[in-house]
Amino acid sequence: MAIAATAALSSGEQTARWTAFLEEADLRRKILEIAESYPEERSLTVSFGDLERVDRLLADTLLDRPEACLAAGEVAIREMLPATVALPGPLRLRVIHLPVGLHVPIHMIRREHLGKAIAVEGIVRRSSTPQPQVVDAVFECGACRQKIHWPQERTLPTLKLPTECDPRQNGCGKPALKARFSFLEIESTTVDFQRLDLQEEPERLKGGTNPENLAVHLSEDLVEQIYPGTRVTVNGVLRAVPRPAMGRGLGATYSLLDVVLVAISIEKRSKEYSEIEIADAEREEIERWKGDPAVFDRIVDSLAPSIKGMRWEKEAIALQLFGGVEKLLPDGVRVRGDIHCLIIGDPGLAKSQLLLYVSRTAPRGVYASGKGTTSAGLTAAAVRDETTGRWTLEAGAMVLASGGLLCLDEADKMSKEDRSAMHEGLEQGQISIAKAGITATLSARCPVLAAANPKFGRFTMDQPPHLQFDLPPTLLSRFDVILPLRDKPDEAADRSLARAILTQHQEAEAREGERHRTGSVEASTPKGLFSQEFLKKYIAYARQNVRPVMDGEAYAKLEGYYMEMRKVLPQEEDSAAKGGIAITPRQLEALVRLTEAAARARLSPEATLLDAERAVRIMEHFLSEVTSTGEGRRDIDLLFTGITASHRDQIGKVRQLLHRMQAQHPQGQGVSERDLLTEAKAEGIGEQEARRILDELERGNEVYRPRQDLVRLI
Repeated sequence: MAIAATAALSSGEQTARWTAFLEEADLRRKILEIAESYPEERSLTVSFGDLERVDRLLADTLLDRPEACLAAGEVAIREMLPATVALPGPLRLRVIHLPVGLHVPIHMIRREHLGKAIAVEGIVRRSSTPQPQVVDAVFECGACRQKIHWPQERTLPTLKLPTECDPRQNGCGKPALKARFSFLEIESTTVDFQRLDLQEEPERLKGGTNPENLAVHLSEDLVEQIYPGTRVTVNGVLRAVPRPAMGRGLGATYSLLDVVLVAISIEKRSKEYSEIEIADAEREEIERWKGDPAVFDRIVDSLAPSIKGMRWEKEAIALQLFGGVEKLLPDGVRVRGDIHCLIIGDPGLAKSQLLLYVSRTAPRGVYASGKGTTSAGLTAAAVRDETTGRWTLEAGAMVLASGGLLCLDEADKMSKEDRSAMHEGLEQGQISIAKAGITATLSARCPVLAAANPKFGRFTMDQPPHLQFDLPPTLLSRFDVILPLRDKPDEAADRSLARAILTQHQEAEAREGERHRTGSVEASTPKGLFSQEFLKKYIAYARQNVRPVMDGEAYAKLEGYYMEMRKVLPQEEDSAAKGGIAITPRQLEALVRLTEAAARARLSPEATLLDAERAVRIMEHFLSEVTSTGEGRRDIDLLFTGITASHRDQIGKVRQLLHRMQAQHPQGQGVSERDLLTEAKAEGIGEQEARRILDELERGNEVYRPRQDLVRLI
């Protein structure tokens, strides 16, 4: 929308029109209420639509010359106050809801927008700490001792010095070099100032496009209202700032100008999963699949169709894209609906390509790599601003993906500190920061799809998969589904994969040849599959409009599966630790989320037995792959604590044996290792296992050896 040329209105005419508008909108009472609560409230907010309906010429003037027009409006507000009301500062006029045509993407900002009122949407990436900014500086002349006022440009980082001792302010008129002005900071007028870095939203970008940033300047009552990770619409005036040329002399600047948006008002955006526009024809096509049991298989097949295989992984990812229903319990506890998935697989199996495809398919998808990622880049951190030296709050990938999906590649390459920073985000959906005097809680409610390699680079056959995961058990326990992806030689499967890859290359070569002949080739989707763009809109529609509820059959299926997995065999009734625990309430909650997601994928308001069975199949595959003890049993402790329940029971027995035998020996003397092994064997612990337990206790500083053949508890 181009800003229309407006007839020139004088400042007096603008003030009169503002007064008429405020009276017609019945805002005099509101102005008096704001004056009474000053300085807690310091601004009057009006909608641009209301102004445009009452006075179109004044509205056009606001868009064309916003700063002068708002100043006239503030004069009108001040004149409407009774003469008996004396405020220590001005009442500001804030205009919200600018026309949609004035919403300019950051990457589309051009010179014609300079000095105009525009609206910019984005995610707050970084916010500085509030600090005072001089708007009216007071200087004392060294020659005549006269104090003069010198207005400052708010967008410039440096203090603007007087050129002379202003005679209009009873100064002596001497130039700056002879007057030698002294800056009087106490007598100068300052306002609160804060800088935001606004980043484009990922769902508004085309695949592979890097998001651009824009600096936003806040002042007065707009300061410290917005935190990193918040999605906002900033209404403001675009200004150009000269870029200092370092090392080229005092006051030297480049011919290139930086742009900043001086905020007039800020509107917090709703936390909807996606604001993707869905046309009526697309909505009808989406609703045509409502309740169709075959739609889920079609969705799975449509996920990265060029990547063959990975059926289990694609099914889990499909459910993750739709997600469960977030719930708030009566006591205020929030139960997340986000589903977290982890794929740990051998190299060369296209894990990264799958994550990249999913990040472009998911509304608000963000892709990040754990290799070289710091906790600031992944979660959030307080960082020092290089220009001012002050601390600023910066949002990382998890915060920026809030309300969307985070695809985290190379998760095993992160440091221990970076992994620990993820715990709160995965479970609580928030990131807490308490550093450098900054305390804040940032929203990070997003499902996480992570990929990693095994500890030794590739899965080996001599150890079970859980011993080869190069991630701490505390982090693994936060994932609802963990899927090992192994590259096993299989003649039939390998031949099918090789043919598929070679066929894709042949088709790509043919398309490339066609492109060279004709100049362009349209992208196509394999027959019977959803296109990536349609799938994105399908997911957005389901997340916005479908909140499934489990029926009785689905409820009974999940309850029965959970109770069956928790069942203790008769010979083990004295201790569940002997057989281990196959499933915990955490997996039951994951089953609920998976069931709800399966119903959402079908656009069904009710989660049925079909959805519960699909959730159970995925959970059964997960548990059978990574919690099997090799003895026909399953033990979830293998994954979430690193040791089996039976092994933990044996460690306790060895401790008890040591304690009892040690009490029979003189103070300071150890227990014979040979005698301890004999007693352990009587308790059903083999010699090799008992030696391994002693080594673990010694590494944990629980026992020591007074002599080579003696052991003693510390």
